[in-house]
Amino acid sequence: MISKRQIFFCAAIFGIFLSALSHAQTDVHLRAETGARLRLPVEIWPTDVRENATRKHSEMVVSVLESDLWLSSLIDPKAVKDTTILRDEAAFAKNLLPAQRRIRVAIRSSIAVKGDQATLSANLLDLNTHRILGSRNLTGCEPNLRLLIHALSDEIVSILTGEEGIAKSRIVFTASSFEGKELYAMDYDGANLQQLTSQGSLNLNPAWSTGARGVIYTSYVRGNPDLYAFEFESGKSAPVVRGDGMYSSPAWSPDGNALLFVSTRHGNAEIYMMNVRTRAVTRLTHHPSIDSSPSWSPTGRQIVFTSDRLGNPQLFLMGAEGTDVQRLPAEGEYNDSPVWSPRGDKIAYVSRSSGGFEICVYDLTTETSTQLTQSQGSNEDPTWAPDGYRIAFTSTRNGGKDVYSMMWDGTAIERLTLKGTCESPSWSSNVRPQSHFNCDGNESRSGK
Repeated sequence: MISKRQIFFCAAIFGIFLSALSHAQTDVHLRAETGARLRLPVEIWPTDVRENATRKHSEMVVSVLESDLWLSSLIDPKAVKDTTILRDEAAFAKNLLPAQRRIRVAIRSSIAVKGDQATLSANLLDLNTHRILGSRNLTGCEPNLRLLIHALSDEIVSILTGEEGIAKSRIVFTASSFEGKELYAMDYDGANLQQLTSQGSLNLNPAWSTGARGVIYTSYVRGNPDLYAFEFESGKSAPVVRGDGMYSSPAWSPDGNALLFVSTRHGNAEIYMMNVRTRAVTRLTHHPSIDSSPSWSPTGRQIVFTSDRLGNPQLFLMGAEGTDVQRLPAEGEYNDSPVWSPRGDKIAYVSRSSGGFEICVYDLTTETSTQLTQSQGSNEDPTWAPDGYRIAFTSTRNGGKDVYSMMWDGTAIERLTLKGTCESPSWSSNVRPQSHFNCDGNESRSGK
């Protein structure tokens, strides 16, 4: 009998060598559900230097491409160091042994710089059939070359797998300052750190707006914990929801038309929903317990949240109107901070153990829980990458609190921040405004 793992691998080979079309979405989704660890091998050839580009530009292209493609969780990249065999691609392919011809995909790129503009070009080559699977030419501001490479990485992922990619996405988080906590944003891999707020106050629980145009968060800037929105284009914050009581845990609906939040405006912590267009607020939970941490399903038809209505905090599901409340039978006596995967098949959450807090995943298909982190400090605040393959989280495994990311199965852990006071990450969708590619844009170029 052919296993699901074998089916996915055959589908991957067929997709590369019989056409330049990408894998079907269902094939990639099957990989996420079965846990197959197969990656498509891709060679990254040295980047050709043209016009005023330098060797430093070339090395940066190869390095960032290699990192991006590995973090896509779908591709196994390998930077080729020997340039002498790459001058004639057709001859190179013909000299391969039969066993080496099974999968031969390569990226050949070039970088040109003229003034403050950079042009990044690439061909995706099938060396077995001598076909070009795809070609891309990207132009933008030379100081923002890293973002151009991210965009190219996403294009390569799309051509080979049908996936959108995550390289253009960002992560927002909080970090301590002298007077409180401020919001920061960074690229998904930890580069290009940018401070968003300087309010000299407590700014907590940031969440990206739909379309990643801004961030909504809880701020004590006027004394009361109200909801504020930071807009990237203007660089300014403005109140969204405020009044008596606490306002926290904002979560935008997938279509951007509604905002969930938690409030004690009526004395008890309950979940509310605001219509973004009319500003009308609807109370969704009605229980004397504490209800918190809402997260939308990708369809917008369901909400997962935390409630201690059974004694200890546990995970519950309800409809988007607050109906049909039922417990999610995730393992653990103390479960909190649920976040729904963009793929819809899993919910990440925090579970308390004897050694602290751990990141776990509940699989809605198999109705089973899996612990991802293994007693290395305290691990909290999970947030999904837009492709549903990686999870960012807060961990104290190296002493202070910092932001890390890992694959959905707990492997390939990457440390993203080094400050020691970073927490509450939120992962954006994989979009960037065009201004970030232009020299008049507001893309930060500082390091982490």
